[in-house]
Amino acid sequence: MKKLYVLFFIVVLILAAAFVLTACDDGGKPAELPGNGEPTGSDPGGAEPSIDEPGPHVDEPDEPDAFFYKMSNFIIHMDDNIDDVINNVGEPLGKFEAVSCAFEGNDLVFSYPGIEIFTYPAGGNNFIHTIRFIDDSVRTTEGGILPGDNIQAVFDVYGNDYSYDTGVYTFTRGHTVLEFLTEDDGSIYEIRYRLPLDL
Repeated sequence: MKKLYVLFFIVVLILAAAFVLTACDDGGKPAELPGNGEPTGSDPGGAEPSIDEPGPHVDEPDEPDAFFYKMSNFIIHMDDNIDDVINNVGEPLGKFEAVSCAFEGNDLVFSYPGIEIFTYPAGGNNFIHTIRFIDDSVRTTEGGILPGDNIQAVFDVYGNDYSYDTGVYTFTRGHTVLEFLTEDDGSIYEIRYRLPLDL
């Protein structure tokens, strides 16, 4: 069992490294960030360290003006300080660091069960710019979509107001986007919540 956990951890680190390096290879530059890099605000209550156990209860807005991800009953917004997440849902399984190709300083990638959280540095802190699903153990907050679902399930939940580019369906809400990356047959192989950066 211990060997399996170590193998899982190594695979997560390799996937995180590949994602960061791919972003750098594209030569992308960030679009203008919302606000000034300050956190958009999350519930400051405490939480159990296990992601499977419920954390502080946070009411979801009736008509949200941005996409957000809910983990252990804690709402994570893009541009939040990663320290708020760690304080509320517990320590990550692992952390990967690489020189940022889009920001000054280092990108940090924090691994939690089923997801990776990518951050950018600003003012001595690290703020979230992407949450990436790495397996089918997690679902989107709004509609329960998970990797492996067909894109038609996405249309049923999110409607048809999206942009499309080479297998990537992008839905925009406020200063955030939700992306579904699909195979030729329409099956989803990756889901990302993120700030609209040109990565």
